[in-house]
Amino acid sequence: MRPVIPMIAGMLDMPPARFYPANILSALGWAPAYILPGVVFGASLRLAEAVATRLAMTAVALVLVIWCGVWGIGRAVLWLQPRIERGLSFLQAWSTAAPSGRNRPLRKLVAALLDPTQPESRTLLILAGLLIVAAWGFFGVLEDVLTRDPLVFIDSAAYHFLQGLRTPFGDAIMIALTELGDAAVTVLVVSAALLWLLAQRAWRPAAYLLAAVGFAAALTVAIKAGLHLPRPTSLYNGISEFSFPSGHATMSIVSYGFLAGLAARELSARRRLAVLTATVLLVILIAFSRLYLGAHWLSDVLAGLAFGTAWVALLGIAYLRHPAPAFSVRGLMVVTFSALLVGGGFHIATRHADDTQRYAVHQNTRFMAQQDWWNVAWQTLPAWRIDIEGEYEQPITVQWAGSPEYLRRSLLATGWREPLPLSGRNFLLWFDPSRSAIELPLLPRVHDGRHEALALVRPVPGQRLVLRLWQTDAMLRETAQPIWVGTVTREAIIRPLPWFNLPRDGRDFNQPRLTLLDSLPGVPARLAKRGEIPGPVDEQTIIWDKQVLLAREPGIP
Repeated sequence: MRPVIPMIAGMLDMPPARFYPANILSALGWAPAYILPGVVFGASLRLAEAVATRLAMTAVALVLVIWCGVWGIGRAVLWLQPRIERGLSFLQAWSTAAPSGRNRPLRKLVAALLDPTQPESRTLLILAGLLIVAAWGFFGVLEDVLTRDPLVFIDSAAYHFLQGLRTPFGDAIMIALTELGDAAVTVLVVSAALLWLLAQRAWRPAAYLLAAVGFAAALTVAIKAGLHLPRPTSLYNGISEFSFPSGHATMSIVSYGFLAGLAARELSARRRLAVLTATVLLVILIAFSRLYLGAHWLSDVLAGLAFGTAWVALLGIAYLRHPAPAFSVRGLMVVTFSALLVGGGFHIATRHADDTQRYAVHQNTRFMAQQDWWNVAWQTLPAWRIDIEGEYEQPITVQWAGSPEYLRRSLLATGWREPLPLSGRNFLLWFDPSRSAIELPLLPRVHDGRHEALALVRPVPGQRLVLRLWQTDAMLRETAQPIWVGTVTREAIIRPLPWFNLPRDGRDFNQPRLTLLDSLPGVPARLAKRGEIPGPVDEQTIIWDKQVLLAREPGIP
């Protein structure tokens, strides 16, 4: 690119006085821009080796969040566009028909919104649609949270999954992003913009900005105080200790989003797209940082984004219906960006050390007496494996108190084996129909956002038994030994295509559990039957007598 730029500049008759400074500065910056990333990466190669997987997974998770949002919006637009056009044609015909007395105000409002001669009509329609979708999303999330629908289980799975991806480098970036959504920064940015609008005598935009931020902050506090929903871990005091909805997500989209809307109204289409895109990315990054740092559940962030979007859309409709005189958008953008850059930078510099301690990984551990767990408290641990979608999968048929390494050694001595790990090379074995079940790699499974800490297999004719253990938040009080939960399944291999193997769990969960019990001679173990369990046992799908194998490492009192 760089060798071609001077030729293009000459073809466009660019004055030398403008070309040479830009050319010299670009020459000074070009080589470092290409070389420094490699130098930095080479200097930190050991760190990259240690955390590359988790950093990559974090980046992939963030990209997936952004991509899914863009994809979902695109698909929704494609599906809604023809239906909306038909509906708008009907509404326009209805609004221009002879008005009746009672419907006259409504007809006038619809006619104004759909009037093609009004340049703001399309923007009003977009905001109206955004208001409806966001309000529906907020109340849908609120209903799921209050009724303990599967979204609540997704909350827990997403929390544990993201906590497993955390690294010091990722924490530093996410803490800086979340600090850009702190009240100290948003209040400073809004105050700077408000003072500039007042200085320009832009009374109406200033009033709308003040109403946007003030009402959103007040209602967020009111909802938190009314619902009293706890955070994943205790981080704050007072009203801020409650979780729903996310104040950072709400106030970020209201503050930055409304300011972007004020500026975009006066900009060209290209600049408007750039401003709105940058604002959306900033808000998404702040919202994601709240999830990554474990400060909020997924439902908190979704509700905050939905509520903030609905409120900004409603104010946008009102603002466009009563437009204010034009003002200097460039000045507003300069003031806002300067306040964000200076205020945000100062806040990050002064608060980062304290916030690093605040947002450090917390383990919410509950302790059980060994006899309590052995007799009754084991029933408080999960009865089902919960997948990433928050759905119940296989029943939890094993609980182990002690070291997974001791259990691994004990089972290896009785015929169990280490499974073939899943890798790029081993994955190709799934396309080899000559392989038996025991020769195929084991696919990982997640419970409540956690990966299995122990996985073993045992060959049986034509199939294999698979034991998986996941860590829980419970520990024995006497020894501080963790308590693990797991499943034992009989896994068969089916071939939907002649050249492709596919694992499938068997229906019977009783016999594999008994086989595991027989594999633990000399280990304290017993079968205990559950009482009430969440979710019915579908006897058409699984065979389970609701019994759980309890076992503990010898030597635990």
